[in-house]
Amino acid sequence: MKFCAALTMKVVAREAVEDLAQQVNDHLGSGKADLMLLFVHLHFISEMDSVAENIRELTGAHRLVGCTGAGIIGVRKEIEQGPAMSLLAAELPGVEVTPFRIGESDLSEASGPNYWHFILDLPPETNPNFILFGDPFSIPVVRLVEELTGAYPGAPIVGALASGSRETGDNRLILDNKVYSDGAVGVALSGDVVLRTLVAQSCRPIGEPLVVTRADKNIILELGGQPPLAVLKDLLPNLSARDQQLARTSLLLGCVINEYQEDFKQGDFLVRGLLGTDPHSGALVVGDWIRPGQTVQFQVRDPKTADEDLRRCLDREQSRRAGAAACGGLLFSCLGRGERMYGVPNHDIGVTRQMIGGIPLAGFFGNGEIGLAGSRAFVHGFTSVLGLFAEPQH
Repeated sequence: MKFCAALTMKVVAREAVEDLAQQVNDHLGSGKADLMLLFVHLHFISEMDSVAENIRELTGAHRLVGCTGAGIIGVRKEIEQGPAMSLLAAELPGVEVTPFRIGESDLSEASGPNYWHFILDLPPETNPNFILFGDPFSIPVVRLVEELTGAYPGAPIVGALASGSRETGDNRLILDNKVYSDGAVGVALSGDVVLRTLVAQSCRPIGEPLVVTRADKNIILELGGQPPLAVLKDLLPNLSARDQQLARTSLLLGCVINEYQEDFKQGDFLVRGLLGTDPHSGALVVGDWIRPGQTVQFQVRDPKTADEDLRRCLDREQSRRAGAAACGGLLFSCLGRGERMYGVPNHDIGVTRQMIGGIPLAGFFGNGEIGLAGSRAFVHGFTSVLGLFAEPQH
């Protein structure tokens, strides 16, 4: 396999596309890219149709998938402000590339694994690896990821939710020469390819794990038999001064991924935001549905923890790859990360390149990141998700 990453900050769409195409053709050669993944700042939204058409025309890419982003990541940089485009182009011998588009109506009609095997024309025995991009306003991507995971158990899924827009219909999704304003697009890779996913959270647990004893949809009414706000009131005085401050400004909730574990540590949680409280009942409103009997633990978020966790994930990647070095990768970061969190530019892509080498990388800052946690894929928040492509070791 051969990969090439390209980045441009030219502000005229045609010039930006020509710049990207020149970089790809210089590295791979025209017509060599079996798959191209393209990420475009919303500055270019009015010209997205021509962007998709022209990049394929100028590079000869067989398949093109991508979306818009509020910030663009590529090569060595994270462009958080201003126009930019990035792409990852791949020559994939021995790999079957299956593109797909999923609309809200497809999801509403879902009736089990066989439905998806038919809709995607993708039997489970092909052992697909998924790259997925969705519009957060028009399709419930959390449910879509759950459906795909149910239809293809253990399949790696990596991707993100398009970002940059605050209104329905203003994001864009790209599939070959077509551009959509709703739904989800993606590609399944089968054959001689391995997709490894890493999820680096910016959070760490505080206090002790607690069992949800009463809940209604996304409202926690009791934790361990007590109102959540009463639990927090007891917790705060026992924290360090630093964690007390973080708990007041950057408090989150972690839902245990594997309830069969005896002990829970950083990385064992699906982290969700806290949307509000009810001071009268002491209830807590969470950015996900919560069920009674679920184990949860409060989390705090800060730059030091985010940096340490990213490095820990990359250390694990180094130790487990057993000689199968990554050829290229995708990097998707939460909009809340980047320079606004770390205080310096290009942090996550810089650390990634430093620890696993200067492989071609592209991606964007998303409204949610998709990656494996344990053996299942989830839509995450506050994370950086890395998808690494490698050749299988026979």
